[in-house]
Amino acid sequence: MMKRLPPLLALEAFDAAARHMSFKAAAQELNLTPSAISHRVKALERHLGQPLFRRLNREIRFTEAGQDYFGSVRRAFDEVSRASARIRAPSQGDELRVSAVPFIAASWLIPNLESFLDTQPGLRLYVESTQRNADFARDPVDAAIRWGHGRWAGLSATRLTGISVTPVAAPRLLQARGAVRPLARPRDLRDQTLIHLSYLPEAWNRWLAAAGVAGLKPKREIWVDNMQQAIDAAERGIGVTLGVVPLLAPRLAEKRLVMPFGLALSENYAYWFVCRRAEADRPRLKALRDWLVNLLGQADSQMKQLQAKGGN
Repeated sequence: MMKRLPPLLALEAFDAAARHMSFKAAAQELNLTPSAISHRVKALERHLGQPLFRRLNREIRFTEAGQDYFGSVRRAFDEVSRASARIRAPSQGDELRVSAVPFIAASWLIPNLESFLDTQPGLRLYVESTQRNADFARDPVDAAIRWGHGRWAGLSATRLTGISVTPVAAPRLLQARGAVRPLARPRDLRDQTLIHLSYLPEAWNRWLAAAGVAGLKPKREIWVDNMQQAIDAAERGIGVTLGVVPLLAPRLAEKRLVMPFGLALSENYAYWFVCRRAEADRPRLKALRDWLVNLLGQADSQMKQLQAKGGN
């Protein structure tokens, strides 16, 4: 009889937390929240019947069992990676596999792909939409669009665009509705529903502080786990979310969304085109990278024009 394996997603979370000795860094790697990492590790600990980490005030440390278990888990993952590399069919010149977060895939890759494919006759392109950062050691991908700091061991990273966040909403929220004031000043957000992104839990607090209304309490709050959900909710007038500049430029130009305020808060991260360093000069990958750099460059230019006109 096959022995029951531990939850594989929990093993992945434990491995990342153990390598970084940080739930926060593990969450960034896997495109999850620190809370999600913590829950998955706890699920693994329940499965094993003992703790793997000691949770201190601002850090984690291995228990003796955790230290021993990590060695076994890492060896197992490394062996799976090596076995996969041995049997994985080499990528053909007419095939590319790309991993991207759902918002990038739905709002940028798919709508604009025809212009790229027209320049690449015979190319078969696979697009994987996932919140999780592709693991180039284990996943059958040739390239990925990641957000982060741009420094990943063994990988070539080309910056596509920086990230700033600013409130965006449906145009009708700029108008008074009964007793609800129009969305004209940051303090008017107290009458609105704020839509939060779970992987940027402090983003709204930082923006509100920068806008001079720190500690503002909105009428309601909603938490979602990806940008596409947040933007869809904002377009439907459900509430106000923090949109990523310049990626919202087309929606702003089409008046599907508006920026009620001028303040855009810069994040410390950017979007990057990432591939294995040894494959960075493959013609198909270079063509995809150059196309994406140009595409996001157009978004930057469009965004600057919209901001010069007032954003609304």
